[in-house]
Amino acid sequence: MSDRNWSLVFFTTLAQCSVGIILWFTWAGFFNPNLGLMNPVLLALIFIGVATLSSFLHLGNPANAPRALNNLAGSWLSREVLAIGVFSASLIFILILGWKTGNSGYLKYLMVLSSFCGLALLWMMIRIYLIPTIPAWNSWYTPVSFVATALCLGLLALLGFQLPGVAGIDDPIFNKLMVFLMLILLLETASGLFHQFRLQKLNTGIDELKFNRGSFYKAFLFRMGLLLVAFLAIFTLIFSVYLFPGYQYNTWLYTLLVLIIVQELLGRGLFYSSYFRLGV
Repeated sequence: MSDRNWSLVFFTTLAQCSVGIILWFTWAGFFNPNLGLMNPVLLALIFIGVATLSSFLHLGNPANAPRALNNLAGSWLSREVLAIGVFSASLIFILILGWKTGNSGYLKYLMVLSSFCGLALLWMMIRIYLIPTIPAWNSWYTPVSFVATALCLGLLALLGFQLPGVAGIDDPIFNKLMVFLMLILLLETASGLFHQFRLQKLNTGIDELKFNRGSFYKAFLFRMGLLLVAFLAIFTLIFSVYLFPGYQYNTWLYTLLVLIIVQELLGRGLFYSSYFRLGV
């Protein structure tokens, strides 16, 4: 995979992580009024900022980036650029208001607005890749994988803010969120397997591009292995809390964090590596 494609891997993954953070913390803000919103909003803003900067590496001439807004009527790419700007502006707006007033109580309502902006951005990102002449991308797997990445990484951020010493890993809500994370990983595993089966039946017309062998297939198997390990790690973690109460699980959680981030990046790398076009 080319260096430019790796810039897209980081762009889409980080942008979706930013959206996921806002979605999850908007949900959490209504269930926990004492949850401070400044840190997650700043984290989401940093991620979308880094994602935007990484996207410039994909351009032949980054100075032409503003021209992407010239075709809002007919280009999903132009709409994505606009959505990034609106989403980022909503986060900055929340940060400025929170800093000036020192009160985060009402900001949870503004987070709803940011959530809708984030969902709009996520939809624009999905639509860009639903191209009929690129069969590997033009399928149900693209929206499922993009949404799953946002939910998975956003939930990881939420759990990270609730590590032992903050809320406690034996908190029932924490364990329920861990179960939900397991379900997301299960969805990613099942969708990844079905998508791989679909890819293997496609006739690419390119001898070097085979989905059932070579580096692509090895990377796919490695990602499935990471998903399985992460799934089993969460399962063990949930039940070990009751078997070993009071034990500090920080190392487990951070290891799990690394596993899931690596598999998300690897999955997105496989997505871009599956590119081939039909016709001219």
